[in-house]
Amino acid sequence: MSIELVCFENGPRPSAEAKQREADLDAYLEARVKDLVGKAGPESPPAMLEVMHSLLMENIPNLPPGGGLTSKRSVIESVYNQLVPQKSDQDPEDPDATL
Repeated sequence: MSIELVCFENGPRPSAEAKQREADLDAYLEARVKDLVGKAGPESPPAMLEVMHSLLMENIPNLPPGGGLTSKRSVIESVYNQLVPQKSDQDPEDPDATL
């Protein structure tokens, strides 16, 4: 198997302004996820789907065209997984529980 890569010297490059907008958007999404998880409390954190739904209902500026919030899912999941640790083992008290 092989791959051929074609690079154009004068191809478009991301501008400093675009990189800054992307960083600002990531910081905004991080703050919103922390806020949504924090409001629910540590005893009953919202599911990832609930967080995504809440964010979809907001009018978030500077989302990438064509991808929208879905294109930023990895950023949202990363923050969510830091705040809400996932269960790695079944509950020993409930052998029929599924992950």
